[in-house]
Amino acid sequence: MTTNAKSLLYRRTLWAGIIVGVVGLLIMLFSNMFMQSIGTYTFNGANGFFYALTQLYVLAAQGCLPFSAGLISAALVMRYLALSSLSSEQKKADTSP
Repeated sequence: MTTNAKSLLYRRTLWAGIIVGVVGLLIMLFSNMFMQSIGTYTFNGANGFFYALTQLYVLAAQGCLPFSAGLISAALVMRYLALSSLSSEQKKADTSP
C-alpha cells in the first residue's frame, strides 16, 4: 500500500493511542511512589497546591487509558475503511472493460 495522507493519519492515531496508553500505565505504576513523596488526599489551606497536583495526577491515570483505547479503536476503524475503499476501487477497475 502506498503512503498517503489517509495511511499517515491512522498510523499517527495508532501511535498516539499507544503512547497515551503507555503514559497512563506508567502513571498508574508510579502512583504509590508519587503519593508517598508529595501527594495528599486531604485538603487544607496549607497544601492546596499539592492537593490539586494529586487530583490532576489521579485523573490523568483514569483518563489516559480510555482515551488510549478510543484512539487505537479509531485507528483500526480508519485502517479498515481505507482497505475496504481500496478493495472496492480495485473491484471496479477489474470489472470495467
